[in-house]
Parts: sequence; C-alpha cells; structure tokens
Amino acid sequence: MAQVNTVLLPMRQGSIWRVQIVWPNGSVHYFGSFKSEKEAAAWITTHAWMTKTVSSKPPNSDKGAPPE
Repeated sequence: MAQVNTVLLPMRQGSIWRVQIVWPNGSVHYFGSFKSEKEAAAWITTHAWMTKTVSSKPPNSDKGAPPE
C-alpha cells in the first residue's frame, strides 16, 4: 500500500503568500502570511521534515536482532 505524504505548497491569497498544507488524510490548511513567494518557499524548505514518510518501525527496533 502506498503511503501518502503531507504536501506543502506556496499559494498566493490576495496580496500575501501563504503555505498550503495538504495532510495525508486530505484535509487542507493554510499557514503564515509571507510578503513573497520566495519567503513562503523558504519556510517550506525549513519545514521539509513535515513531508517525510514516517517508518512504521519504532526507532532502534533492529537492536539485538541477528544480521540478515
């Protein structure tokens, strides 16, 4: 089964730029009030961790396991 990630996009709303956040469940939120697309894109770059796939394995779950 393919996993859907969070998507971050710069969006213009009137005279300001915002970040559109599309969550894996399909809900959409808008964040921030940026003066330019470049500022919104910079915010997205610093928050790229939000778009990463999360492993279903807990951290260190392989400790003590025999090598494969």
